[in-house]
Amino acid sequence: MNEPLTIFTSLTASYADTAELQLSLEMLQKAFPQATWITHTLDSPLSIKELIKKNSPAAGYVLFIKEPAMLVSEEMYPLLKKHLMKNPGILAVMPNDPPNVLKIAAPNYYTLRGFEQFSEALAQNDTACTVYDGRECWIFLMSAHSLAKLDLPDDPFQLLQQMPAEQITIISKAYAHPFYNYYNETRPDILPFVPQNIQSLLDIGCSRGGFAATVKKKFNCRVAGLEINRHEAKAAKEKLDALWIGDVLTLDIPERFDCISCLDVLEHMPYPEKLLTKITQWLKPDGSILLNVPNVGFWAVVEDLLAGRWDYVPVGILCNTHLRFYTQHSLQELLKSCGLTVTLLNKQIIPIPDRLLTGFKHYQEAGLKIDYENLSANAFTVLAKRAQ
Repeated sequence: MNEPLTIFTSLTASYADTAELQLSLEMLQKAFPQATWITHTLDSPLSIKELIKKNSPAAGYVLFIKEPAMLVSEEMYPLLKKHLMKNPGILAVMPNDPPNVLKIAAPNYYTLRGFEQFSEALAQNDTACTVYDGRECWIFLMSAHSLAKLDLPDDPFQLLQQMPAEQITIISKAYAHPFYNYYNETRPDILPFVPQNIQSLLDIGCSRGGFAATVKKKFNCRVAGLEINRHEAKAAKEKLDALWIGDVLTLDIPERFDCISCLDVLEHMPYPEKLLTKITQWLKPDGSILLNVPNVGFWAVVEDLLAGRWDYVPVGILCNTHLRFYTQHSLQELLKSCGLTVTLLNKQIIPIPDRLLTGFKHYQEAGLKIDYENLSANAFTVLAKRAQ
């Protein structure tokens, strides 16, 4: 018997209107084609509590998704549902997630195909289920019968907090990958490449100001941000010394900076040379541009192409809002054409798996040129200055 599934979710985040979140929602809807979706939005006349009470089903199962900023495995829902059916004393079940799955296996995927393979292998794992440990929960499943017996809190996605932990189970081999924290990143991996002794930094595409605020704390310098998303910019305003909201190509900024960071932005620009030319004007004479750019020549992307796959996802190298794609060579050529000289180029290395190394060596023996360094680089961090 196929019991009905009702899904409650919320589209009230500051990035609710982004193409990335819309794709995520579409992928989730595709994963649950028979489900009834109840979505709370910023313009909903009812509160989320009222909306859920009004639409709670009398039978079947209810899946709570706090924000649809996530990927879910094909095996997730059947595994969650199976556990609820077998254990009537359990009120809610939830899947494993990237930070906590490390106890079982490293989440070594970088594309949708890799995510599918990892999730499938995890589903075959014999790791036992565990009692809820208080972790932040972004997705959980209940039966409609159990939900009807509970009083909903004002924020129904906090429902687990009022249940006994022993009645909540984490299904270790069910898997979901939330990326709700994408806009909050402070990028500690980039800090070592910020030029020493800087007195000012401008972060292009600063989002909520996490990176610039971290730079300010470490270097005790003046930090500013530029962000096109007005909702995200509101969160950044209190962290920064100055903030400009709008399109980088049309804004005029009177200040000049020691460093201008542009992290994972270049690939979103239809005319990257215009961006680089514009921000170079805002540099002090000896200032540096700090870039972070994903590498489309990374082994995981190449492996997908060999398998006939190129899947856009909401985040990562193949993000659906990426308009340009770079290898080390094409990135260096772009910078050179914009009158910039690379002073530092760091490759974020992720070793090529042995199975691929064997195959690449066969290609090499057949006469094909293999750039192992480029294949191993997930992204490039670059410092550049005006050419002398």
